[in-house]
Amino acid sequence: MIADKLRVAILQAAISGQLTEQLPEDGTATDLLNQIAKEKTALVKDGKLKKQKPLPPVTEEEKPFNIPKNWEWVRISSIGSVVSGGTPKTSESSYWNGTVAWVTPADLGRLKDRYISNGLRSITEAGLAASSARLMPAGSVIMSSRAPIGYVAIALNALSTNQGCKSLVPTLPAMSEYIYYALLARSRALSEKGSGTTFKEVSGKVFASFLVPLPPFPEQGRIVAKLDKLMPLIDQLVELERERERI
Repeated sequence: MIADKLRVAILQAAISGQLTEQLPEDGTATDLLNQIAKEKTALVKDGKLKKQKPLPPVTEEEKPFNIPKNWEWVRISSIGSVVSGGTPKTSESSYWNGTVAWVTPADLGRLKDRYISNGLRSITEAGLAASSARLMPAGSVIMSSRAPIGYVAIALNALSTNQGCKSLVPTLPAMSEYIYYALLARSRALSEKGSGTTFKEVSGKVFASFLVPLPPFPEQGRIVAKLDKLMPLIDQLVELERERERI
């Protein structure tokens, strides 16, 4: 469909700096990374975050396309904390139908917009404690890592996921909207990194080291504002194409 190709092209233009102007007063992505590093250090000091292992530098060979000079290619875990999900024992009734929102890739696939507050099922506090699922704050960016790879959403409230999702809790919560669009734009590239025989899956390690382009914070806002205007128009085009196919 033309609309799908147009969506891909617009998202690609957005994350390569072609939809917005680069302004000197924005500073650089390096400035932003320094701010994120300081915030992480403070969180570690307060016991709210575990100290991360040093990430390997991004090499020139890894960079998939050119970005503006004041942007940076970064590994996703350098701008937040990567969280994997889990599923409580299904035969234990005390773990289910509780107050903890619990999201699966199927729930992400049913979304009509970018925000998610809950899935079809929920778990209890006991179920959360007895599984590898973790409660994440509002603003966490969730991505399906299998069956299929590439659905993306932003948590509207605190929630957990099953193991079919990999999530990023941004160090700076105000970056959630841009990260959402960046992962959406790079979802095909991430899918290509999936492995497995029954179905392709992206591991937490692969997701953590995955590259996204990082603009200075002010330009992130301009990118999000531009895409917020363009994406609904693409959705309208999708509907027009579907109506045409039904005629």
